[in-house]
Amino acid sequence: MHLLKLKLSPKAFVVTVLLLAGFLFATAMSNIFGKVIITPSDRRKPNFAGSWYEADARKLKPQLCDYLNHAAEVSKAKLCDSSFAGNLPPGSAIFAGIAPHAGYMFSGPTAGYVYEALRHRKINRVFLLGPSHYVALHGCALPVEKSFGTPLGDLAIDTKVVSELKDLPLFKLAPEIHKQEHSLEMQLPFIKQALGSVSIVPIIVGTLRDEEEMRLVGQILKRYLTDGDIVLVSSDFTHYGPRYDYTPFAHDVPKQLKELDETAFQKLSVCDLKGFIDFKDQTLDTICGYYPCTVLLSMLPPGCHATLLRYQTSRDVLQNSDENSVSYMAIVFSNDSQKPAWKVDSDGSTVLCGAEKQALLKLARQTLIDYVNRRKVPDAVSTVDEHPVLGLPGGVFVTLYKKNSGISVKSEHKELRGCIGYIWPIKSLAQAVIDNTIGAASRDPRFQPVSSEEIDGLEIDINVLTPPHPIGAYKDIVVGRDGVIMYKDGKQSVFLPSVATEFGWTLEEMLSQLSLKAGCGADGWQNGARFDVFQSTSFSELESR
Repeated sequence: MHLLKLKLSPKAFVVTVLLLAGFLFATAMSNIFGKVIITPSDRRKPNFAGSWYEADARKLKPQLCDYLNHAAEVSKAKLCDSSFAGNLPPGSAIFAGIAPHAGYMFSGPTAGYVYEALRHRKINRVFLLGPSHYVALHGCALPVEKSFGTPLGDLAIDTKVVSELKDLPLFKLAPEIHKQEHSLEMQLPFIKQALGSVSIVPIIVGTLRDEEEMRLVGQILKRYLTDGDIVLVSSDFTHYGPRYDYTPFAHDVPKQLKELDETAFQKLSVCDLKGFIDFKDQTLDTICGYYPCTVLLSMLPPGCHATLLRYQTSRDVLQNSDENSVSYMAIVFSNDSQKPAWKVDSDGSTVLCGAEKQALLKLARQTLIDYVNRRKVPDAVSTVDEHPVLGLPGGVFVTLYKKNSGISVKSEHKELRGCIGYIWPIKSLAQAVIDNTIGAASRDPRFQPVSSEEIDGLEIDINVLTPPHPIGAYKDIVVGRDGVIMYKDGKQSVFLPSVATEFGWTLEEMLSQLSLKAGCGADGWQNGARFDVFQSTSFSELESR
């Protein structure tokens, strides 16, 4: 009302109206899409150039070349810079590396060893993972820009991969986190100098609650990896001293610090994710890139091992060292093949024989009895010892049905009592059956927890899934063969392959139901949705009798 009383010139009036119209339009669009609209710039500026490293390309380029050339000389002479560093075996296929991210005067010479090991190899794309130092973050932050700048030239972002990742679990667009974070930026000039104009997928990895989330992030990223890809983790290692509130030892600090770092490397060297997690829990070691490292360990193909190329601490650089210290390691992960191959099999599926299916059903039944009656969780060790294939990772759904004598196991009239599962292969088949039997009996939000009196009246059905993979168009989905995951606007929903068949749905009817389940409306699947598909091997107690 007060605006109408203002005396505005015709030009000012037009500007005011345009601004108001723009505000109303943005508000309307925000309400329509249920989220704030992000308007990205095309390029992230190198915010730490001029402070953490040289901003002048004429000074930065020769500095990087010195780091790389020194590493090449040491490698050629087969020398080691520390008691537990070594040389990369000739002919090794490199899959990944870990490089430090402090100011170049501290960590630049160490980082140079990683990039020297990579610079003569054919690399087209870098998946770059680093920690968040300034903003609390759960999951993974993605950029909105099209390129990241360096004083030596820009690096293009694979925006197609980023666009797909943003809809997947634990990933989200968070440009404000990327803008102020240094862990990825410190790697960019090295990448540009050593690898040239490769594309990058920059990901800031925040906290992950447990091994399950670590493996989930790794499995999601791994499906994008192909020949010519490399994974680089940006991480410093132990931050020791009062400044970092970490003083686990007071005497012989350099010696004990090196022993601590060496133990961390030993877990990494054999790609032991669980061992690395246990090490961190026991020592509380202040490895800033701990979560990116765990994701990397969950991604590496079989047969990989790590080589430490250089180890140094900030105390080695400072002439008058204080009570504090930060450790730097240059690590590469390789195997003995001549060419990196991320894809080790066609679809990741596991074929089970009759005895292995029976073992999983027996394990599920025992889990149901033990957990419902005594809240006891059985151990998967004996099952895996007897059937080693059940120790392989796999997606698993466990479904509980009420028994109904005289009705076929394939009947659409079976009465559901609970269904929970892992879509992604984040745990062993045996452990996944244990977890999801408990989940189906106690955590399905549609039902009350199963009681002891109900156990004998329930049948167990198990679905073992192939890893999800994307499709080009919804018409590629085959009803009855494919399970389907729909992603849209940060929401997702899933149907097992049998669901559409049991209800007699057409493809379009199934997608409408899937869209409703995701909270996107019956027609939501028709615009802006993406789909993954998977296949399933189903077996049940009723069939086995």
